[in-house]
Amino acid sequence: MKKNIGSQRLTRDFKIVAVRRVLGGEQLSAVAKNLGLSYETLWRWKKRVVEKGEQDLNDVGRPRGRAQPICDEGQQKRIEELEGLVGRQQMEIRFLDKALRRVEELRQPKKGDGGVASSKR
Repeated sequence: MKKNIGSQRLTRDFKIVAVRRVLGGEQLSAVAKNLGLSYETLWRWKKRVVEKGEQDLNDVGRPRGRAQPICDEGQQKRIEELEGLVGRQQMEIRFLDKALRRVEELRQPKKGDGGVASSKR
């Protein structure tokens, strides 16, 4: 089991973004590794969100590998805003990727003789 080290507490927004990535289809282990979290920690957050909702997450825990705390409160707020933005953008990308795949599946294939398929009009 990995241990989280560092002196900076994780924000609620950070946890929500991480859980949304997993709920959006990313592998839990890949997200945990990318964010420097243990698999178990992210799994517990996901379970809590699924059972009780995002409002049940709180500001408890520490990130992995951050040796120096972020001192400036303005910088911390900006990081939280950017983490939220990244999470929303990742969700949009996944949505658009799924929509594109669905459109490609629904396209009519060409006729066997090489001609263009007729339209559905």
